[in-house]
Amino acid sequence: MNSRTVSLIIPAYNEERRLGPFLNSLADLINRQPHILQEIIVVDDGSQDKTAQVAQDIGSRLAMLRVINQGRNQGKGAAVKTGVMAASGGIVIFMDADGAADAAEIPRMLQVFYEKHPDIVIGNRFLPGAKTDRHSLLRRFSGFTYRTYMRLFGLGRIDTMCGFKGYTREAAHALFDNLMEKRWLFDTEIAYKAVKNKYHIINLPITWESKDGSKLPTSTLIKSAFQILPLIRRINRQTGLIPVPTTVKE
Repeated sequence: MNSRTVSLIIPAYNEERRLGPFLNSLADLINRQPHILQEIIVVDDGSQDKTAQVAQDIGSRLAMLRVINQGRNQGKGAAVKTGVMAASGGIVIFMDADGAADAAEIPRMLQVFYEKHPDIVIGNRFLPGAKTDRHSLLRRFSGFTYRTYMRLFGLGRIDTMCGFKGYTREAAHALFDNLMEKRWLFDTEIAYKAVKNKYHIINLPITWESKDGSKLPTSTLIKSAFQILPLIRRINRQTGLIPVPTTVKE
């Protein structure tokens, strides 16, 4: 397996409006840098709109793009896993279908892989150097609270909810193989397992522009926080990892 071959996974659910512009931006990137990607996989997670048709139409002009249809909605985590297991690249990147992370961030991520050889590169919207638009006060407060809570599990420095992450093929398969959380918290599960198994992780400050029609409302973010501790306990029972800490350690 050539470690410099790159597969891009795009999980999509009811994204007929936002997916097209994002795929077109990828096509523009490929026109400028023809060898930047070798494969694009759009995983349609049981959409009820024309998401798959949009992807297929653009795929007719972009030979490296293919569509996998989940048939029914199984969750974002399940869609990413499907793409990971189907990917052929030595590096596997996944990006949200809304284009909140611009296609121009892909070369920056790959440069980190090629120069520093990590197992995982995670886009980060909160580190110095990141550029993001401003959410509502409630969303910013809930996001800050969520990140603070993540410190309990050794994940305080990782932007677990950022929809732009890259893995070596080996790391991706090892981490996604026994995925338990098939919906929003899959990012937290993967990050926790990666940290506890001492994978080499690099955080990459990125430019991020929130798009209308977000699938993760603030209420879901708050509810997710209460599901994390049970998830971590399930992971530890399955893998025999260290117990969940009961106090924040700086």
